[in-house]
Amino acid sequence: MSFDDLQSKWQSHDHGTRLNLDADLLLTEVRRNHRELESSLFQRDLVEVLAAAIVTGVFGYIAVLRNEWSLYLCSFGGLFVGVFLIVDRWVQHRRRPASDDSLQTCIQASLVQVNHQIWLLKNIIWWYLLPLSIGVVAFLGSIAWKERDAGLRHQIGLFIFAGVCALTFWGVYWLNQKAAKKTFEPRREELESLLASLRQ
Repeated sequence: MSFDDLQSKWQSHDHGTRLNLDADLLLTEVRRNHRELESSLFQRDLVEVLAAAIVTGVFGYIAVLRNEWSLYLCSFGGLFVGVFLIVDRWVQHRRRPASDDSLQTCIQASLVQVNHQIWLLKNIIWWYLLPLSIGVVAFLGSIAWKERDAGLRHQIGLFIFAGVCALTFWGVYWLNQKAAKKTFEPRREELESLLASLRQ
């Protein structure tokens, strides 16, 4: 029986009487779901840190070759995102509640992680998009200033490139808000309900 089956059984049950569940089975399911959550978050963070390292390296290398100050900002934005994710993961690992292997502790640990992921996704503008967009805006502004006499076609090309960048950043923001709403908020509600039922 999966965690979702247990939850749907719990939700469909008349709460006037107590639902008798096998505590060991429920603990096993909660632990499995907690491990799956940790694994998926670790994989996602690893991919994000590797992407940030690539962005930092590529823009840093091009900045040195072309001696372009705005590309240093792009490189620094990638570095900031990568370092932020590493430090955030380290801080969250240190704040993790001490595990006594009880069902309530496992649920609380999952709830802490889910709440933090919601916070990260809802605040993605500040720790992810803003550091990257500062470099992109500086780069576009620098190119526009240096080549201000290049003609209308060139300015239109820059404008289109700026629009593509803005749409990309908006798409990243939208996808993260959707993930918070569709994936993590329902999971938080499930964990809070399960935790409340254990305290009764």
